[in-house]
Amino acid sequence: DRAGDTEVSRGDTSGTKMSRPPINLVRYEDLRGKVPNGALLLWRPTSILGRAICLGTSLRHRRWIRYSHASMAAWAANERLFNLEMAVIRGGRHRPLSEQIVRYPRSCEIWLPRDPAFNGDGAVRQMLWLMGQHYGWMDFARIAVRTLFPRIALPAIVNTDDPDEPKGCSAAYAWAARTGGHIAPCPDKFDLEVTPADLELSKFADYYATPVL
Repeated sequence: DRAGDTEVSRGDTSGTKMSRPPINLVRYEDLRGKVPNGALLLWRPTSILGRAICLGTSLRHRRWIRYSHASMAAWAANERLFNLEMAVIRGGRHRPLSEQIVRYPRSCEIWLPRDPAFNGDGAVRQMLWLMGQHYGWMDFARIAVRTLFPRIALPAIVNTDDPDEPKGCSAAYAWAARTGGHIAPCPDKFDLEVTPADLELSKFADYYATPVL
């Protein structure tokens, strides 16, 4: 079953963090080997669209939101660290994390899942099913409408184990963590509702470092 065992532990991932840790700049070569499979990567905006996402979610949460994109760290068999993501327009893709850090300096921040029961290898296997798939524009549009027009009633959604359902960046991470990692990052939300802000504010993961070259 390629969706994996979906028995989920909710641990202490519910609720939100009350404060943010100071930025920890670490040389990429020094922290690279400490990044586990399935680690959460949150990205600061580098485009007008990204800044608009941050502004919209900041208004929704009534606090400044720093991140506009989420992805997953994954180790390849050749011992190279990759970034697995659902990118706007491009869809599911994998790129060496070092190349992304060069292209977007100080934009990536590494967050480590708290619960030792989190199965990072399983989460990566699920995330790999999404590589090459189309980006979830309906997911993006649903979140945008809910953020800008919270009083508009939207069709109900439910969690699904179907890897072929189009997903946005945060929904992809939430789905892979839930179905493969057996931990729901945001247990009070459906996968398709999860935003980078929700992942930041959840107790699922703690900030570890910002890699620099």
